[in-house]
Amino acid sequence: MAKRGDPKTLVLNNFEELKFVDNIFCPQRGQLRLFRFHPFAKYMVSKLVCSVPVQQMDVNQQQQLLKQYKERCKIKQPHIFYTIESESQKTMKPGQFGQSEVFQIFVFFEYGQLTLHELTERRQAKRYLIPEPEVWCLIKGVMQAMHFFQNNNIPHGMITTKTIYFDEEYLLYRVYDQELIGGRWGNFIKYQQTKDPEIQVFLAPETKPFINSEASLLETAQINPFKVDVFAFGIVLLQCLTLFQAFENPLKWLDQFYSKNLMTFITQCIQPDPNKRQDWIGLYQLPLEPSQDQKINERNSLIQSHFENRGQKTFR
Repeated sequence: MAKRGDPKTLVLNNFEELKFVDNIFCPQRGQLRLFRFHPFAKYMVSKLVCSVPVQQMDVNQQQQLLKQYKERCKIKQPHIFYTIESESQKTMKPGQFGQSEVFQIFVFFEYGQLTLHELTERRQAKRYLIPEPEVWCLIKGVMQAMHFFQNNNIPHGMITTKTIYFDEEYLLYRVYDQELIGGRWGNFIKYQQTKDPEIQVFLAPETKPFINSEASLLETAQINPFKVDVFAFGIVLLQCLTLFQAFENPLKWLDQFYSKNLMTFITQCIQPDPNKRQDWIGLYQLPLEPSQDQKINERNSLIQSHFENRGQKTFR
């Protein structure tokens, strides 16, 4: 009798073992160990997500912490990369006063390769706008993932064009459970400390007073992490739809090609006042499709003429 479930879940739940391939480094996810399923060809990576000196927790506490990670790995949603397992080990780590034993937890998860940034660069090279139906596929995919996260009180914390992926096998836009593989709130703190303009462009206005300050966003109750994520996604959409070109008023320029509903959605995302900006649950109340009575860009639009007399200044 055939097992029930979608093929992806069946593969992920019934692999026999993981075969180690190599150690790799990813700019977005750090140091990783690359594995492949056996007997399947699907690739996974593992990442160290927790390292605690053994003397700071007893065996029961270690097992309880591992259990929490294993439970978190069970969270599944099609637009979120699957995590399939977590494992622990004890190892010796050099320190100030010699070597000490540490308790470590690794998480195994799918390896996404094609980022939205790379996908947009392909379009930029051909000077073609993204067709509006594809834009809504992107929005709905990310929205479903983020709505799921918010319902589980999980912020993302690192939304950029380089942390949204296109799964060419399943034709889905997908994201990672960034909190699981990056540590709770760690991404917000990392944002605060960065001076990289490519990252700072995604920061919501309410976070900027805390950049390079001693105050942590973790201790700042007025910061709503879900609204911070919404703002970042609005900037992602602007970058993708303008193909990274810098405009004084990008919304006015994009209004020539896209529907009113799409412009309204982006405007709501980049609302500078967090009290007026919706979170993911609130955004679900907006129309997530073009207006029926409007002519929209439903095929690739050659835009070379719009850029011929412009410099190649970008805001990537």
